[in-house]
Amino acid sequence: MNILKQVELVVQALDFASLDELKMADALIIGEKEYGLRLPYYYSHDELIKAIQKIKNNGQRVYLAINNIFHEYDLNKLDQYIDEMKDYPIDGLIFGDLAVYQIAEKYNLVDRLIYNPETYMTNYMSVHFFKEKGIKRVVLAKEITLEDTKMIGQEVDMELEVLVHGAVNMFHSKRNLVTNYFRYIEKDQPDQLKDEPLYIVEEKRKNLKYPIIEDHHGTHIYREHDMCAIEYLDELVNNGITSLRIDSVFKSIEQLTAVISIYRQAINDLIEGRYEEHKSSYIEQLETIPGLRSFDTGFLFKKTVYKG
Repeated sequence: MNILKQVELVVQALDFASLDELKMADALIIGEKEYGLRLPYYYSHDELIKAIQKIKNNGQRVYLAINNIFHEYDLNKLDQYIDEMKDYPIDGLIFGDLAVYQIAEKYNLVDRLIYNPETYMTNYMSVHFFKEKGIKRVVLAKEITLEDTKMIGQEVDMELEVLVHGAVNMFHSKRNLVTNYFRYIEKDQPDQLKDEPLYIVEEKRKNLKYPIIEDHHGTHIYREHDMCAIEYLDELVNNGITSLRIDSVFKSIEQLTAVISIYRQAINDLIEGRYEEHKSSYIEQLETIPGLRSFDTGFLFKKTVYKG
């Protein structure tokens, strides 16, 4: 029972005005344009400072996204940023670039680090390596099966996070591929098209549409369906997963709060021993949310196949 009560529901925050509507989450992820990557909303620095205090006043934990890919010319500014942010009541620093680890070590912040390298954490030995480095938490890859996830959770005694609902990023390039494409086909005013819904469509399976986002960090391509693991929360938390994350990209505040509410209900049912009897209703509730992206179980039951 005590273990279940420690399970955390983590959500990427939308704009400042919506923070009070996200109180059902235990923790919120926020970040700035220059340092955060693939967030549904980027805060200005002044907004960020206000958001940290507001989230803490709401009794929630706050995680700062510093998960961008940093180059040589970024390092001095990154150092200054981490030095400044260390004095705020931030519960975790999310990173993927190991430069962040080295700077955090300099400022005695290693125990607040959350390592999320997207696709790389696929086995318990990799997780154990970072446990020995003293970091707070590791985020497991979205592309591994439920069985592999459970095996890792059984082998390593540290905080582990998984994505349980939301958009799954498949591809990232630092290049502006959308803009370059429209220039290549001599399309007028390509910048205007970046705000339109854009998709890659497979030649053979034309019913599959992969959303494309181009922003200041380059080009991102997502899976056609959201990930949904709400029917497997018991298997996750009973095998060492301590943090369950909802990705907010492609969701309005109304859709996001509805999704959070259903996952909060499921977690509460799990704590109170009612999860199994109510399990079949969670998907039905999610399917009633207007305009919500279609969802499936992602890679929970299929191995990722690499072809040369």
